[in-house]
Amino acid sequence: MTTTRDDRGTGGMGAPTGTDLRALALELTDTVVEVLGSPDGRRVTHHKGVVLTGTFVPTPRARELSRAPHLEGPPVPVTARFSNGLPSADGHDAATGDPRGLAVKFTLPDGRRTDLVCQDWPVFPAGTPEDFRDLLRAQHAGEEATLAFLAAHPGVAAAGEVVATVAAAPRSFATVVYHSLNAFRLVAADGTSHWVRWRLDPEAGEHRLPEAERATAGVDYLVDGILDELPVRFRVLVQLAGEGDDVTDPSRAWPAEREWVGMGTLELTGPDTTREHDDDVLVYDPMRLVDGIEPSDDPVLRIRPYVYAESVRRRSGAACPVHLR
Repeated sequence: MTTTRDDRGTGGMGAPTGTDLRALALELTDTVVEVLGSPDGRRVTHHKGVVLTGTFVPTPRARELSRAPHLEGPPVPVTARFSNGLPSADGHDAATGDPRGLAVKFTLPDGRRTDLVCQDWPVFPAGTPEDFRDLLRAQHAGEEATLAFLAAHPGVAAAGEVVATVAAAPRSFATVVYHSLNAFRLVAADGTSHWVRWRLDPEAGEHRLPEAERATAGVDYLVDGILDELPVRFRVLVQLAGEGDDVTDPSRAWPAEREWVGMGTLELTGPDTTREHDDDVLVYDPMRLVDGIEPSDDPVLRIRPYVYAESVRRRSGAACPVHLR
């Protein structure tokens, strides 16, 4: 059987009561595979990408907001993965409407790891796993079914309008703003806490690929091109929730005037040569958390470890445990 690394310890603080997340994750994964055509032996989504190594350096303000080990002290090593979202290893990197991802695995001084998973969509297309499943099914059924679904679900329709604003392909993986979508609680050493959402801002600025260049862009221009741009840097930020902001609905952005705080600098310096070789399975899970960062009760966040576990099983045959506590 295929062995895995990093997938042990996946999970967070448990599942919302009354919901069979394993069964719902299986149903959601089946729907994604049917609608998007995910092939066997690969990630269900985001399976075209590139893995890099680098360093994260926290700011003094990060220590004030959270007692998490990677936010308190000296620089820590990271393993990061840029990816296209659509499930096609042969897909063109200039495809429109493809959610680009940047996932970061922080290695702590004691050897533990914690993950930050982001993508360029500012919001998630739906506020619940069930609505996302039903949206995919409606899109698969055709335009008439999609329009009827959106009319009955105005929140999903509004989220889709926000997602559409970043549909154009990026000039580079290093010129994309990436969002965590889900909210987390940062807990400081003195017990004070703040609800936040994460964002990774590129040092090179945000730039999309001009329409005139799409026809001549190489099929792998993002995956190959990032290696020629190293080192690349991102400013790691959090947006602080305000009074009344919903921390459980990833389909709704918080007001733009909410405060943003710099938490550190992510620098990616070279290709990784140790991961995803032979039987190794690399898993990024936003619920792989450490003391000082806590998950919200966002149902989309809570189901993600179960979906990733099913993706691991389908692509490798290995069990990816989800710890409930």
